[in-house]
Amino acid sequence: MGYGSLIQEAVSDAENDMATVNAAAQAIITAINGAKTWITDQTWTGTAATSWCGDWNGFYAQLLNLLSNQLPGAETTVVNNVRTQMEKLAQNQPKTTATAS
Repeated sequence: MGYGSLIQEAVSDAENDMATVNAAAQAIITAINGAKTWITDQTWTGTAATSWCGDWNGFYAQLLNLLSNQLPGAETTVVNNVRTQMEKLAQNQPKTTATAS
């Protein structure tokens, strides 16, 4: 197996891993969005309800931003880093040459 195929295999594995991460992120987003429909200030009243809803919305807004906006960039970084590492590994391996017998 040549280094080119090893590099492609490593990149493919990284892409598959990131697809799994993306699927998990989407499941988290779906769960949060489903829960948001139940989080209202109508169940409770007063400052405690307002504070709790604000905390919920603030925390999960940050989480949704991370999953929706920052994760895709992280995926690209991971795949590119795997490609770079594998290419460096291939360049540092001694070259073998066939000799006639």
